[in-house]
Amino acid sequence: MTSLYNKIAKLRAQIRYHNYMYYTLDSPVISDDIYDQLCTELIQLEKIYGIKNSFNKSNKLLQQIGGKKLNIFSECIHKTPMLSLKSTNNISDIKFFKQYIKKYIDNINDIKYYCDLKIDGLAVNLLYKNGLLISASTRGDGYVGEDITRNIYVISSIPKKLIGNNIPKVIEIRGEVFIKKSDFFTLNQLAISRNKKIFSNSRNAAAGSLRQLNPDIVKQRKLMFFVYGCGAFISDKKTYSHDERLTQIKKWGFSIHRDYLVCSATKDIIKFYNKIYYNRSKLDFEIDGIVIKIDSVVLQKKIGYAEKYPRWAIAVKFFSLDVETKIIDVSFQIGRTGIITPVAHFIPVNISGVIISKASLHNISMIKKLNICINDYVTVYRAGDVIPKIRNVLINKRDKLVKKIIFPLHCSSCNSLLLHSSNHISLYCPSSFLCPAQNLQRLIYFASKFGIYIKGLGKKNIIKLINHGYLFTPIDFFMLTVDKLQSIPGIGKKLSYKIINNISYSKNVRLDQFICSLGILDVGVSISKILANYYKSINSFLDTNFFILSGIKGIGVNISHSIIKFIKNKNNIDIILKLINILNIFHISE
Repeated sequence: MTSLYNKIAKLRAQIRYHNYMYYTLDSPVISDDIYDQLCTELIQLEKIYGIKNSFNKSNKLLQQIGGKKLNIFSECIHKTPMLSLKSTNNISDIKFFKQYIKKYIDNINDIKYYCDLKIDGLAVNLLYKNGLLISASTRGDGYVGEDITRNIYVISSIPKKLIGNNIPKVIEIRGEVFIKKSDFFTLNQLAISRNKKIFSNSRNAAAGSLRQLNPDIVKQRKLMFFVYGCGAFISDKKTYSHDERLTQIKKWGFSIHRDYLVCSATKDIIKFYNKIYYNRSKLDFEIDGIVIKIDSVVLQKKIGYAEKYPRWAIAVKFFSLDVETKIIDVSFQIGRTGIITPVAHFIPVNISGVIISKASLHNISMIKKLNICINDYVTVYRAGDVIPKIRNVLINKRDKLVKKIIFPLHCSSCNSLLLHSSNHISLYCPSSFLCPAQNLQRLIYFASKFGIYIKGLGKKNIIKLINHGYLFTPIDFFMLTVDKLQSIPGIGKKLSYKIINNISYSKNVRLDQFICSLGILDVGVSISKILANYYKSINSFLDTNFFILSGIKGIGVNISHSIIKFIKNKNNIDIILKLINILNIFHISE
């Protein structure tokens, strides 16, 4: 049961991290689909734990809609919660969504749905009182956002005063702030000419612009705004449908995109989805799907909300577009475990607003499966709209200029003869800490949260310490002094003392963390926990043999070979024994 709780804790930490990256820093590192999978897994696990231990009476993490605000801007409280949307990338889920709705209003047959574009921008809440723009804020955590009123004032497509008739006493207008593709291209070209950092995609550019302290910079970015709905709506004139509301909002001076559909039939929704999907490249702004909402405001209120989503709406995301390009080279990277990873370099292409120029080919097996050569034409996509991958090789376009991918025989860093992994799908360098490229990655991992965790010693500082001759093996972390650290550019006196204190603190390390920190091939966090739970002490682990290892549930033959090769290496065992004398390695039984 402890291992189940640890898994729950790990999932919570992952979700908090991804909430922070997406909502607070506007720099997501996973797709919405993968994020939803994490949330679903957490809900399922907490139900199991809750049934047996009454552990989870309420889950505030999953009720959290966005992320914490940055401290740069003041708080702005929404009058009504600014909720996220439940999403899917499976078209067949449209049918299930409609069936789900029927559970709440099964006595109504002809339900109308409002379908429009899911613009890939930054959600913003605009508060108007008696027709005047009072404040503007980001989504934040769904209840409290960041006050960005000064920056919103310079966006020309957002009226400062509503025009026309029937203006409500209070209304929260909600929509997406975005940058057009053409303006985004110009923005990055300008950054390149000024030798400044470019934006990876248009959403980040829009979000980063709204968080500028200088409104003049925001004005130069040419931000746009499209309305998708409203929150609080206090008016003498009642509106009973989402479509009616948006039509009225448009009359008050807002922009609403012309591509939308009000319909009842599933086939019409799917037809709308396909139309938008195939025409998305013609739009001058990024979209990542369509949104389907119940059109009736009365029914919306009746159906209500679940956790952080309205039950009456769903986003249907598009699959990543495939883009054709040409392989121009293949390089071979050395990871911390010595594995040689082939990386395909191709003519840069723009996929959904992100410039992609390389993709991992993973191993020998994948290269054979794809039948890929240098100078081949290929189709590239972003898996989950994040990770670049090669989909297909266009064999019909292959010519005599193609060259087979030749794997190196020796390590490019230390010149050691490369060996085949136990499953023969990868090559690896066996030199461990003696290989400079591999050693760098090992040292970074050793000091990371996955290893013994020395706070303040990230990749940049570790590279500096190596270049100054202070760091070669993990033992050298514990030989560092304040004077040595202060001699490194960028590490002052205060940080030096802090790092030394953190090094001292890191000497108390769990057995599973220590095993993981060593960088043994195929031994990550979960395998390290299995090993620690079996052996209980570091000495018992070092005294093991292949037959004992291969008999442990969850380990297997290939991992057993990797472990034995690592701990039988004289240089490796010398480093481990010295670390044992320095560290307090303990085990907590599960």
